[in-house]
Amino acid sequence: MAFPFLGSFGLLEPDEGRFAQIGREMVANGNYLVPHLNGIEQFYKPPLVYWLNAVGYRVLGVSEWTARLPSAFAFFGVIWLTGWMGWRLVGRAAGWSAALILASMMEPYALGRQITLDMTLTFWITAALACLVQVATGSEARKSGLLFFFCMGLGFLAKGPMAWLVPGVAALFWTWAARREGQRLGLPWTAGIVLTVAVSLSWFVTVCLKYPELWGYFVGYELRDRFASTTHGRAKPWWFFLPILALGAVPWTGFLPGLAVRAWSKFRHSEFTPPQWALGAAVLIPFLVVSASGSKLLTYILPIFSPLALALGWWLNRPGGDGWKKAGWFIALALLLVWAPGLASVRFLWEAAREAGPSLAYLLAATVLGLGLTVHWWIWLRRQEAVWKVGIVAAVTLLCWHGACLQLGRINDLLGRQASVRSLAEITRRHDPDRIFIYRARAAGYLFCLNRNCWINPADADVVVSPTAEAKGRFFEKPAELTRGLRSGQKAEGITLEHVFRSEFDPDRWQVIGRAGSFLLVRAYGE
Repeated sequence: MAFPFLGSFGLLEPDEGRFAQIGREMVANGNYLVPHLNGIEQFYKPPLVYWLNAVGYRVLGVSEWTARLPSAFAFFGVIWLTGWMGWRLVGRAAGWSAALILASMMEPYALGRQITLDMTLTFWITAALACLVQVATGSEARKSGLLFFFCMGLGFLAKGPMAWLVPGVAALFWTWAARREGQRLGLPWTAGIVLTVAVSLSWFVTVCLKYPELWGYFVGYELRDRFASTTHGRAKPWWFFLPILALGAVPWTGFLPGLAVRAWSKFRHSEFTPPQWALGAAVLIPFLVVSASGSKLLTYILPIFSPLALALGWWLNRPGGDGWKKAGWFIALALLLVWAPGLASVRFLWEAAREAGPSLAYLLAATVLGLGLTVHWWIWLRRQEAVWKVGIVAAVTLLCWHGACLQLGRINDLLGRQASVRSLAEITRRHDPDRIFIYRARAAGYLFCLNRNCWINPADADVVVSPTAEAKGRFFEKPAELTRGLRSGQKAEGITLEHVFRSEFDPDRWQVIGRAGSFLLVRAYGE
C-alpha cells in the first residue's frame, strides 16, 4: 500500500522540491540545527522531516525514492495504528475495515507518496490517539499517557499546532465523557503538558536564542498571521474543506452522509460512548478550526482522515443504517466504474490533455477493474460481511491508485506550477551552463536534480535572517543581470514561469529550450 512506485515520478513543486533539497543540504553542510535551501537559512517549517530525510540520504543515498520514504513510512504507520485502534475498541473486523478504508482514501494515499510534512504530522497525531486508546483499554496507563504527550510534541516538530489540536480535543472529550459515567481516564495532565511543551518548543527556542529576530517571525508571521489573516495568500471561502473532504475520501465518500446522520442521532439521544465522543471531537473540531482559518490548503485536513476511517470501520461493522450503507456501496462502485471513462473524457474537455493524458493501457485496465468489481458485487460480494466488501473495494481502488502513480510522468505538463522540473534539470545537466538560476518560480527540485546552488531573486529566497556573503553574491533583481560577468560563449540557464518570461525577459537575448507544466527553461549567452 505505502511503498510501490515511490520513485516513478519527479519531485512535484513547490513542496516536494523544497523539502527534499533542504534535507540534502543538511547532509552536505552538516548543520542539523538550521535548515538551508540554496545555501540560505530557512525557518519555514520545523525540522523533523528534514532530519528524517537526511538520515535516509546518509543510509540509502540521495534519490527521489529515498526522499519520499519518511512519508511512506508515516503512511504505513498511520494505516497500522488506525487498524490497531479499531481492533482494540471494536474488534478485528472493524480494525481491518478502518485500516483498508484509510489506505484507499484518495487524499491519504496521494500525500503518503509525496514528501509532505502533513503525513509525518498525521503519523504522530495518530500515534498520540493510539496511546490514548491504550490508556483507556490497557495497563500501565501513566507510561502510555506520557507517550501520548510525547507524540504530540514530536508532531509539533513535524509541522506545528495541529499536533496539539486533534489529540488534545480527543483527550479532553474522552476524559469528560468518562467522568460522566463515573470512570477515570488517568492521563498525567500536568507532567504531560510540560513534556509536550518541552519537546515542541525545543528547536524553536534553540534557534531563537541563536537568531533573536525569529521570535517575531514564528509568533507573528507563521502562527498569528497564518490563522487570523490572509497574509500567506491562501484565503478560501469557509466551505472550502467540504468538497476537499468529499474528494479526499473517494471512493468512500458516499458513506459520509449516513455516518453523519448516525452520529447526529446518537448525539441527540445521548448514546455516545467515551471513545465515540473522542472520535467525533477529533474529526469535527479540527475541521471547524481550519475552516475558520485565514489560510487554507487541502492538506490541512489530512489528520482527520484517520479518526474518520476509524468511525466508518466502526459503523460499517455494526447493525443499522442499512439504507445509508447501501447508498454508500452504490456510490463507491459507481465512482470506481466511472474513474477511467472520466479520465478519458478530460481530453475532450481540455485541449492540453489531448497530448498529455493517461495511457490507453491504464484506462482499459482501470475500466476492466471497475466492471469486474461491479459484476463480482452482484454475483457474490453484496451478501458478504462488511469487512469482505471493504477489503475487495479497497484492493481494486489501490490498484487504480498505483496505476495512476505510473501515469504522473505522462500528465506532468497538466500540473501547472505543481509540475516536476526533473526533465528541465536533465537538459541543464547536459548543457553544463556556467550560471544557473531560478527567477520568480518555486522550483527547488531543479537544485535537487543538479546538486548546485543557483542565482535567485531575494524575494524568492524566503530570507528571514541575514544570509552569508556567498549567498548574497548570487542575488539578482532582474534577468539582465544574469549575463553580466559572463564571457562570450558562456551560458546562463535557468527556470522561470511562462507569464514571467513574456513580461520580463528580452526575447532577442533569451531562448526557451524546455517546458514542464507552467515552467520554462531559458538560456542566454554572455556578451
